[in-house]
Amino acid sequence: MAAIVRVAASVMLVGGMAAAQGRPVSEADPRLLALQKDIVRLERERDELQSRERGLLGDLLRLDAELRLKSAQLEEVGLRLGAARTTLSEHETKLRAIEAEQRRRVPFVAARVREIYKEGTLSALRQLLAPAEAVSSRDGLRYAVYLARRDAVQWDAWREASRRLAEERAALVRETARLASLQGEVGRSAAGLAASRSARADLLARIRNDREQHDNALAELESAARALGKIVDTLGSSPASPTLDVRMFRGLLEWPAEGPVTSGFGNEVHPKFKTVVPHPGLDIDAPDGAAFRSVFDGRVAFAAALHGYGLTAIVDHGGGVLSVYSHAGVLLVAQGDEVVRGQELGRVGDSGSLRGPYLYFELRDGGKPVDPAAWLRRR
Repeated sequence: MAAIVRVAASVMLVGGMAAAQGRPVSEADPRLLALQKDIVRLERERDELQSRERGLLGDLLRLDAELRLKSAQLEEVGLRLGAARTTLSEHETKLRAIEAEQRRRVPFVAARVREIYKEGTLSALRQLLAPAEAVSSRDGLRYAVYLARRDAVQWDAWREASRRLAEERAALVRETARLASLQGEVGRSAAGLAASRSARADLLARIRNDREQHDNALAELESAARALGKIVDTLGSSPASPTLDVRMFRGLLEWPAEGPVTSGFGNEVHPKFKTVVPHPGLDIDAPDGAAFRSVFDGRVAFAAALHGYGLTAIVDHGGGVLSVYSHAGVLLVAQGDEVVRGQELGRVGDSGSLRGPYLYFELRDGGKPVDPAAWLRRR
């Protein structure tokens, strides 16, 4: 009997497998779509930097852009991997349910196959034509119709479940292959990210330990500072008329980030090479990923990667007063955005930094750097 059941089941499953078709996995997750959009933007930013930037600090800026891109790509493939695992689990659950459903039908299928095997296909006809004293012709007809309908319903249910079973098995195979492919993609993305981090660390080591490289980087930093001055002059050429004059709040402005000031306004002496570098702002040792905020109401006049400063936001507070926030890990505002006092502009990072994550903060009044400590509230 077991052999007969296996033969019948195999025949029905072959028919179901022929109709099996794949169902695409939806990837409309808002986080995934946002990441994919961000990746396109980061690729464009990287390509622009590759064609524009030169020198040691340019190399650093390009490496930072590559790191941001690879991090986003790794996060994106990680989300797709998670979606694939969820889909795979769903197919496994459906497959188990259909298999259980088929197992419940096995006794009926086995019994009917055995009856048909023993009695042949003319069994119902013999009942219909039996003598009247055994069963009336009308009763025989009704019984035959009942048996036919019952068998049709059961066979149709078996065939439909077999078809769904074949579909789910095929989908399971596809999703397993897709999962393996995504796991390989995660590995390659992680390796690329590690390689970019290693290249950045090697570049920083050369700048820190080699006098010639340090001097070259220093010359580039001085050039970058002049370039920042030109940008600020351009932004401040048409002073806005602020609702509130920021100068009235001199000494009362909120700090842009938490953390100690490790380098103040004025000249800075390099501890190893004893070179003197102008330092027209504050270095605030905020932890990596910490929020930094606008010190006053204003409009974002600049939000992009800047040679020597990494990801930088410049806020125009009106009347020729601007604040500068540099070395961000991520910017959460765009040029033209209106911001209010205390609004988060981004997260602290080490883009363009020669010494790790921190926030570089400047205040400029009439295009000239001023000591921010005199404008910020006393801690």
